[in-house]
Amino acid sequence: MNASDTPPPARGFRAHTSRAVYGTIVATAVLAAEADALSHWGPWQFLSTLVATVLVLWFAEVYSDVLGDTTTDPFRVRLARAGNEHWAVLEAAVPLAIPLILGGIGVLSEETSVFATLLVAVGALAMWGGIASRQRGSGLPQVVVAAVASALIGVIIILLKSWF
Repeated sequence: MNASDTPPPARGFRAHTSRAVYGTIVATAVLAAEADALSHWGPWQFLSTLVATVLVLWFAEVYSDVLGDTTTDPFRVRLARAGNEHWAVLEAAVPLAIPLILGGIGVLSEETSVFATLLVAVGALAMWGGIASRQRGSGLPQVVVAAVASALIGVIIILLKSWF
């Protein structure tokens, strides 16, 4: 097998499910913390916060990986490798952005779009947890437990914010 026969490295959440979970948790925490701003913020402000949060998180993760990479690979190779490994952080934000965009263009009310974004985040966490469990070779009962446990993280974040 030569180099041209080698498949490209897996990319995104399928290869780096834990990073998708991490990105979703951070985005959920930021959005839940900002949800009380609903009285003077609209969906576009929430979307801007979401985008800025995941971009800064992604950049920080890539930067720290490149700094900590002790290989002798060229900088561009180390940067590409780190960017690929953390790409899932950016991908994880896409489903969360959809209700905010729908709220921004008037398909959903502003309050509904923010609430729907938090629900999507909980659903995404369940999905990432189930995928990660399945990737480890778990059977259906373990996959369900992992999905529920991951979703509970989102629910806990939202509940803690609503209580404090």
